[in-house]
Amino acid sequence: MFFDPPVGLSLLIGPITSSDFWWTFDLMLRIVFASLLVGFRTKESSIIFGLLLLFGFTYVYSYGKINHNIFPVIFPIIMAFTNWGGALSIDSIMNRTTKIEPRGWPLTFFSFLLGWGYFTAGLPKLIGGWLDLSYSTTAGFMLRRYYSGADPLYLNEMFVKINNLFIYKVLDYGTLLFELGFIITIFWSALFLRAIGMAAMFHLGVLLTVNIPFSLHVLVFLPYIVYFYFDNTNQLSENFQLFFSRNKKIFLPIFFILAFVIITDYYPKLFQFHQHFILFLICIPSVFMVSPKFVRDFFNKMTRRLEKNLTK
Repeated sequence: MFFDPPVGLSLLIGPITSSDFWWTFDLMLRIVFASLLVGFRTKESSIIFGLLLLFGFTYVYSYGKINHNIFPVIFPIIMAFTNWGGALSIDSIMNRTTKIEPRGWPLTFFSFLLGWGYFTAGLPKLIGGWLDLSYSTTAGFMLRRYYSGADPLYLNEMFVKINNLFIYKVLDYGTLLFELGFIITIFWSALFLRAIGMAAMFHLGVLLTVNIPFSLHVLVFLPYIVYFYFDNTNQLSENFQLFFSRNKKIFLPIFFILAFVIITDYYPKLFQFHQHFILFLICIPSVFMVSPKFVRDFFNKMTRRLEKNLTK
């Protein structure tokens, strides 16, 4: 009775209540993801994985709850056309005579989509009353999350106790400025990369204060973070590939064990990660993206030392 699908495949196909079907679907999803992770038929695996995610989330959203995770869903499909998987992958070992050249236009297109996504998130806030000086919508979100019954995490309880409209309006206006202005930064690469760093910190702030995680969303920032730190050079990729080739007898068994663990869903308590772990991990390098130049120069020296150690 709760099945009320949006326009899409779930509307055409109708409800699928077979547990065997969804068990098989989950198994297929794990197999394709493992194939993508180890870089086997990377382009095909990326496209199939993204399409499976779209199909699965279409049915998840057909029962009412909608999350903001479209970007990590379409991310592997777009990245498939960048020719990722040309270095540290099974494909790179199988196709030694064929050098897979990376392409940048898919990331350019994805950058526009990110900008448009943030803009369409900020526009309803702009016309929905976030500029009103008599109240704060950010405070409303914090209070709702705090009194929703879930345990308050991180700084949520502390911010709920702050009874200062000025502070909350700074957060309201800061959110509007970031989301509406993000799309403008896509025309200047240096500014856009720093906007990516700010975006990661923004989502960390949302998690800490409002208890709303975007852990999957920040995964799509990783290519830009790599681009920022390694100046878009192929030298590091070639060094990693050389290191990988020299030690493939070690890495290949690790890859296959990892794939087996993912497919069989074997995750002992010892190896379980907190659901917010990824967000915190990605925000560490993001801090340096918005830091002063002397801080970045120091970090670049450290990465060059790492590069030299890999080439030895």
